[in-house]
Amino acid sequence: MSSLLHALAYRIQEVGEELPVGQVATAADRLRTANGLLAWVMRASATTAPTPTLTAAGEHLDHAAGAMLAAREALTGYLVSIGLPRDAVPPPDRDWQAALAPAAPRRAPADAAPATLTHFWADRVDELTEWSGSRPEWGAESTVDLLHRCAKAVPDEDRRRLRRELVAVDPAVGLALSAVAPAPLRFLAAEMVGHPPSIEDLPRVRKEVLPRVRKLLPALDDIVVDELLARACHAPPPEREADSERTHPVDAAVTSAVLVGILLEATDREPDELAKVAEELRRREEDEKRRGDEKRRGDEKRGEKERRG
Repeated sequence: MSSLLHALAYRIQEVGEELPVGQVATAADRLRTANGLLAWVMRASATTAPTPTLTAAGEHLDHAAGAMLAAREALTGYLVSIGLPRDAVPPPDRDWQAALAPAAPRRAPADAAPATLTHFWADRVDELTEWSGSRPEWGAESTVDLLHRCAKAVPDEDRRRLRRELVAVDPAVGLALSAVAPAPLRFLAAEMVGHPPSIEDLPRVRKEVLPRVRKLLPALDDIVVDELLARACHAPPPEREADSERTHPVDAAVTSAVLVGILLEATDREPDELAKVAEELRRREEDEKRRGDEKRRGDEKRGEKERRG
């Protein structure tokens, strides 16, 4: 009996380890990079590129990775429930929960080439912050790391530091903020108002963040903030003038990072708590999915009873 139990445990562990969590997370990250580059192409071309579709696809991949990790944890719980000792159960995977943990800084190799498309990105950052100066060749290595660094510049309203962090990255890393920031932005907005934000909460959130955004990004058009907050509050987008220019892709990316930093402070959180925000967001999504599954199963059972009766 013991040998059969351990054979079952071994097979269940294999199933959990075969789930392609890492591949899906990598695909999502590459999709965000592609989304950023495509936004640059949109700026240089009159042709409209399908960036919203790519952003949605990246979010679906993130949710898929989260669901697989939840399945892996459920398998681990089952092994414990059938009486296996703790040391026979693989440790939980914390990579996904720490997705927003800041990366350790690394030195750039001496012979490495400078980032591409830097002027397109950095020139616009200079315009938004109304600050100029030297441009570091190396900064954040990932979009998540850049989000952390930007959030740390917000509490002190350090526009110079914010600009320095932003101009030091490759445009693909910076533009991908538009894909990484919306989830924590929605979560923090909900935490600030005490419930999932709606159109009724939009004025309150806007009043809280807009003055701070103006101090950090003095050249930014307010409509960029309004559009991002409308999405976070599940409200219709603000109307634009018929002859108004399309929003520069850098504007939305930079503003979304600033908004995350402002809402972290508004909810009494430190910038380094972004990892905790990611964990709480993951748990909330799992709870919502579980409740939805339970409701669906309940509806199916009631429907079956009604058909039999």
